[in-house]
Amino acid sequence: MKNNLTFVTLCFTMILNAQWINDTSCSRKASLITNKAIEYAMNLEYMAAFGAASSALLIDEDCGGAKLTLAAISSNNTNWGSRYEKLKVINTTKLSPEEKGWYQYLVSSSEDREAVSKSLVNKFPKSALMNYLGTSPQDFNSFKIFAEKFPLYASSAYNMMSYGYMRGDYGKKDTAAAMKYIKMSQNMHDGPNSHDSMGEHYAANGDYENALNAELKAVDYATFASPYMKTAQLYYAKKNKKSIGTKVIAHQESMQKAIMSGDSEAYKKFEHPEIKVSAGDSNLNPFYIYSGKDVVIDKTITWEFFKLSNMEIYFSPDMSTAVITFIADGKYTFTDNAETVSYATRGSAVWNYTDDGWKVLHTSYAPRKGRLGIPERIK
Repeated sequence: MKNNLTFVTLCFTMILNAQWINDTSCSRKASLITNKAIEYAMNLEYMAAFGAASSALLIDEDCGGAKLTLAAISSNNTNWGSRYEKLKVINTTKLSPEEKGWYQYLVSSSEDREAVSKSLVNKFPKSALMNYLGTSPQDFNSFKIFAEKFPLYASSAYNMMSYGYMRGDYGKKDTAAAMKYIKMSQNMHDGPNSHDSMGEHYAANGDYENALNAELKAVDYATFASPYMKTAQLYYAKKNKKSIGTKVIAHQESMQKAIMSGDSEAYKKFEHPEIKVSAGDSNLNPFYIYSGKDVVIDKTITWEFFKLSNMEIYFSPDMSTAVITFIADGKYTFTDNAETVSYATRGSAVWNYTDDGWKVLHTSYAPRKGRLGIPERIK
């Protein structure tokens, strides 16, 4: 029992003292926080990395590792990114050798980066950070090698390995292995990204209920402006695809009822102020823009009935756009000569999900083969 406790204590001490950068220019306390920031960054949790690195600089304003972390998580886009501006103000003479290596990596071009990372691994073979910079999704075995060499820092590598197994980069697709490694990542690192990854794995297998549950765990780490919220909403929509489809079809029927009855107020709830609804009528006149002001009862004809049927709905992959196809049948009479016409068309409508719910984007009707739509003389 005593030996077991000693072993557990030793392991805990090793984890507590695990450092991505062994040689740092930061004070001891700032160094601990900076290494946490790097851990967040390597796990693609940039907002947490920003907070930790900024905290380290409050303790030690000359902490080079923290400054490099802030530069690393910034964009290298030359038009709007701030990475190179942040690198320019770093006094490289105050950086440790490892930090100078990271600086060299960050300022290198994309063409030179692979060669730079290889030279840094050779120069700092015991540095977890330098070795991780040498990993690449182009070679998923590089994450296995890293995890074996640096098991105390393997959470991000395990995460990437899970994708390798999920995609079949290690041979055949192996969902069980993918889930095993993503859980290993979660056990090593307390952060949202591994839950997001687990959600992606569930979603890849069509299990949107578990995907949503995993994604909500990622959202729960910081709910306001969470980068995971949009994905959670997508999984929610995928999980509830049938009920959402029923709702959008009901909107289509209600909108058609408003149009047929000339109820412009009822129609307006399906409009969006930034969407111009394009429409094509079954008289095959040119497309035009339709709005609430066009919702009036046409006095040139009187409808006996108008009915939509065979309604099917199809969604875009991101669940933000829905296309409804349908059959429309009816009968109308001309008021001037009492001529009765049987109406038979096929139609479609496009709906878009907005911050204000589902709104109509486009409608189109065309006569079914050998049948008639609305007359030429009305819009």
